Parts: sequence; C-alpha cells; structure tokens
Amino acid sequence: MDPKLQNIFISYVTVPDGLQNRIMVQVRKAAKRKSMEKITAGSIASIIFAMALVIIGRGIMAETALSGFGQYLSLVFTSGGFIMSNWRDFGWTIIESAPITGLALCLGVTGLLIVAVRWTGRTWSGFGGMHGAMGKFAV
Repeated sequence: MDPKLQNIFISYVTVPDGLQNRIMVQVRKAAKRKSMEKITAGSIASIIFAMALVIIGRGIMAETALSGFGQYLSLVFTSGGFIMSNWRDFGWTIIESAPITGLALCLGVTGLLIVAVRWTGRTWSGFGGMHGAMGKFAV
C-alpha cells in the first residue's frame, strides 16, 4: 500500500484499545496449539515406527535362523580357502538365503523413524521461541 494512502487510512480509522494485544494473544495460542499437535503427531509416529522396527527385527532374526544365512555367513570367517575356491556358488547361496524382504523393510522403517524424530525435534526446538506464525506477526 502507498505510504500516503496508508497514513490517510490510519488517520480516519480508529482502532479500539488493546485490539492488537488481543489478536497477538490469539495468534500465540494458535501457534502453541499447532506446535503441540505437531509434537504429539511426531511422537506417536516415532513410537509406531520404533515398535514396527522391533517387530521387523524379530522377523529378520527368525528368518535368518530358518534360512541358514548365519551359518553360511560364519563360513566367511572360518574357512576362507573354501570360499575362495567356490566363490560363485557361495555368493549365490548367500544371496539366496539372505532375508532380503526383512532387510528392505528394516531399512525403510528406519528411514521413516529418522524422519519422524527429526520432524518432532525441529518442531520442539521452535516451540518456545518466535518461530512460524509468531515470527511472521511479531511487531
């Protein structure tokens, strides 16, 4: 708005006393409520992803025990000469017995857990200060 026009507008319009303070109090309350909603949602998501990670971890351990992946992997450290002579067969055996689905799920859920924790942490760090809506309307 043009400064001259703004001055004319301000001179003709009377603003009730305390209106700006009441508006700022409402903006502060809305910003706090939104931050608390984000913190709550992020915390719940983090807890869900952590529980899913535990469940997937148990599944990976069970699948590893059933497929013999741990036994094949232990051969790497015990008999290196055998592995060097039959490295192709050994490589295919390791690949076939690896719990690929469980490891992929574990990697995905770990990524989601990291994102949820970071999102919650960023919201938490800006909770007390003049951030977000408060920073925009601060006078």
